[in-house]
Amino acid sequence: MSNYSVKDGTRIIRVACAVLFVSFTFLYLYDYQDDILAMAQHVLSDGLTHYNRTIGAVLITIVLWLLQIGFYALFRLQGRAHAITFFPSLLTLAVITSPDNSIDENFTFGAWLVAWPVLMLICIGVMWYARQVQPYEPVDSSQGFLSRRAWINYATMCVMFVFVGIFSNHNDVFHYRMHVESCLKDSLFDEALATGDKSNKTDSSLTSLRIYALAQKNQLGDRLFEYPLVGGSAAMLPNGKSVKYLMYPEKNLYKSLGCWLKQHMSTMHYLKFVHRHKLATKSAHDYLLCAYLLDGNLDAFVHSIGLYYDIHGQMPKHYREALTLYNHLRSNPFISYRSTVMEADFQDFQTLIHKYNNPVERAASLRDTFGNTYWWYYYNQYFYKSKYNK
Repeated sequence: MSNYSVKDGTRIIRVACAVLFVSFTFLYLYDYQDDILAMAQHVLSDGLTHYNRTIGAVLITIVLWLLQIGFYALFRLQGRAHAITFFPSLLTLAVITSPDNSIDENFTFGAWLVAWPVLMLICIGVMWYARQVQPYEPVDSSQGFLSRRAWINYATMCVMFVFVGIFSNHNDVFHYRMHVESCLKDSLFDEALATGDKSNKTDSSLTSLRIYALAQKNQLGDRLFEYPLVGGSAAMLPNGKSVKYLMYPEKNLYKSLGCWLKQHMSTMHYLKFVHRHKLATKSAHDYLLCAYLLDGNLDAFVHSIGLYYDIHGQMPKHYREALTLYNHLRSNPFISYRSTVMEADFQDFQTLIHKYNNPVERAASLRDTFGNTYWWYYYNQYFYKSKYNK
């Protein structure tokens, strides 16, 4: 086989690996990790600079590619081990896309402070050894994109791509949170509410962000219980610990409710404060009513709803569901409420409850049919406190 053919074959492999690397890195940064990088830049710059999705992906991809070119120039790996020259770049990619929820508390690369230099040294050792044995590689009779050497390099690239996916931040809920915050910054409330809406995974911070987005759309009383919820009313407002915003300014939320106070207050304390001092907005009214519902405090809800809504007129869906439930749970209700449509749906809900003896099957059936109602939320959260435990 001529030297020309060998050189031509190795050039094809180098080009193919470069195309794979550039394509993966750019798409990974642009389409998957962009919100994580935006959050990291926002936090580390104290909000003074903003991450641009396209420019950031292009610049990081170019820098990482130049790093690979540097290692290739140093070791000149052209055969089966050529793909190893991309490992330092992909290792660095995993490091810069690994920030998590604690980045605002005490930024550190954690285990990467040790793992990155150790893995880099190991990789350099492997490349040095591969360079020494490269002249003794068996001759590959096949050439081109589908040669044996090419497939070995493609497989190595794929293994390294998987490595990046495993060791970077791939937490679904955290990705949802960061994308929702990015959407809120741009007032894209519909996109924020559509983020992760098919998943049952959530946390208190994501719950808080969704509640705010719903309030901005004036849909809090109609759609709140369509989403998975955790934390009760305590998750409605940031507390700097279990509920926190990393990019979106908290003051925007508080101003929409009535006033911004620098010190954190519990949800109920704050909402009662703005109502007591006549600072509460319409959103604050819905926040208060939904806070009672999230905590299962139907009596407080019933004593308050008449202050903000005409119970005999149009009301949000979840408020009508709560009133229907309340009238079935109380023998002497403070408010007597009846809706023919709600009554029919609630009877179906009760029928499902008594249809199954197995609690797991019962819960699954109720969630499938009534998972977007307050009845399911109340049953699921306060089952042992309600009459349905009988």
